[in-house]
Amino acid sequence: MACSQPFKGQIKLVTGNQRKTLLNFDLPEKEASFSDFLMCSHSKLKLTKEEKRELSLDHRKIIQQYLSLDSKTLLEYVDEFVSALPDSKKWIKVTTQDFGSYICLAAISMGKIPKDLRVSFELLDTPTELIPKKLNKNLQRKNISVNFTYSEDSWVTPFKSLYKTAA
Repeated sequence: MACSQPFKGQIKLVTGNQRKTLLNFDLPEKEASFSDFLMCSHSKLKLTKEEKRELSLDHRKIIQQYLSLDSKTLLEYVDEFVSALPDSKKWIKVTTQDFGSYICLAAISMGKIPKDLRVSFELLDTPTELIPKKLNKNLQRKNISVNFTYSEDSWVTPFKSLYKTAA
């Protein structure tokens, strides 16, 4: 399983036959103190013993970055994402992973997706348990569908506790 860069990527969409990259994102890695990477800092995640054994320093850095995300930065990405959505009567399929999923979930739960748009979200490798609960609600509306999938080589796959609510 690769420890990729979950904070660097794209949100892509398909409307009819048109494919388009909607948003590129690249968050720099935040500096954290040594104590942020100790197991006691991750106790609230409720990882199993097996998952704790799998938890490398790279995994801890990714988890820490999710847990310490700045809400202002997230809001900027959400606004950029929503303003770039096309005005279409057809279903819009949005595909992304990791932090891109975080942006999409935030847009949905904040009610920022226009009600006249029909949007289907395909969210890959989303660590739903690292996303604040307030951003993980109100996901199902008439005009919105959300589907979570997990690839075998994702950094999050060995940690079912990080995505159990979506699986």
